[in-house]
Amino acid sequence: MIIMKRKLPSKLFVLDALKRRIDHNHDMHELVTSLMRRAEIGYRGELKVDRLWQEITVPSNSYLFHNYESQNDFGNSHQIDSLFICPHFILILEIKNISGLIWYEKEKYQFMRKKLTGEIESFQSPFEQVQRHVDFMERIVERLGLELPLHKAVVIAETSTVIGNVPEEIPVFHSIGLPSEIKKLLLKYNSPALSSPHYEMLVNQIQKIHKPSIYKPKFEIPPLRKGAICECGRVMEFHHGKFVCICGLRSKEPLYQGLHDYRYLFDEWITNQEFRKFFLIESRDAANKLLKRTEFYCEGNNKGRRYLIPEDVWRIN
Repeated sequence: MIIMKRKLPSKLFVLDALKRRIDHNHDMHELVTSLMRRAEIGYRGELKVDRLWQEITVPSNSYLFHNYESQNDFGNSHQIDSLFICPHFILILEIKNISGLIWYEKEKYQFMRKKLTGEIESFQSPFEQVQRHVDFMERIVERLGLELPLHKAVVIAETSTVIGNVPEEIPVFHSIGLPSEIKKLLLKYNSPALSSPHYEMLVNQIQKIHKPSIYKPKFEIPPLRKGAICECGRVMEFHHGKFVCICGLRSKEPLYQGLHDYRYLFDEWITNQEFRKFFLIESRDAANKLLKRTEFYCEGNNKGRRYLIPEDVWRIN
């Protein structure tokens, strides 16, 4: 099986950058902290389910895409937690890492959770989410003139969760049941539905339209702190080519952390002017020296030059 490994979602990077750059006394800081905590819980649940695939026997030419992203014809994005493709069928998984008692109110399209404390919460329905993804994949298969069974499921990563009243037409089960569900499907479809050329054509098309995106918050972003931010939380000052904090720290890391934040909050490209404005540097020459030192790929000349900030700029440096 060929696996596209799961990466940290851009949502975590964006929320982490916002948390660092929104004033801690601002009301929005608490919201961002809450959203980030929930995103981290979801990501841990996805990793938990990912590990189960190591125990599953599938055709050797199968593909498993974790966190598959693409867009439909109307510009609506699709982020599929796990997409499994083999010549026999396609399986789309929506993974939820939620504890307590969960149930679904079909008339209201409302997915509910009751915590151990008795508090009741409403979440975006995973059933409508996974059906959207199935419809999207069906259109891709049909446009290629192919026929292939499509299946969907909602997988609950938290073992203590009690699954209450849920739709019968969409399988909902604990993650431990994933190997058995895959085995059932392979027994049901014991012969390939696609020839090798047709299967290769489908996989190539799915890979072609895979386009990772950067998460865009659905709330209004307040004014953000600019500059290189020290480990102590203060904004550092730029002196003689270096960032210095009042706490005494002199480090290159806040520069790359700042570039990381800029990439996820604003743009992957940055000009000298944008660099100076964001890092609170007055000298164009000083900013130019810093940018050249990064050895980033660049385009254009003189004032029109822009630099491409690598996806993993903070980790590498």
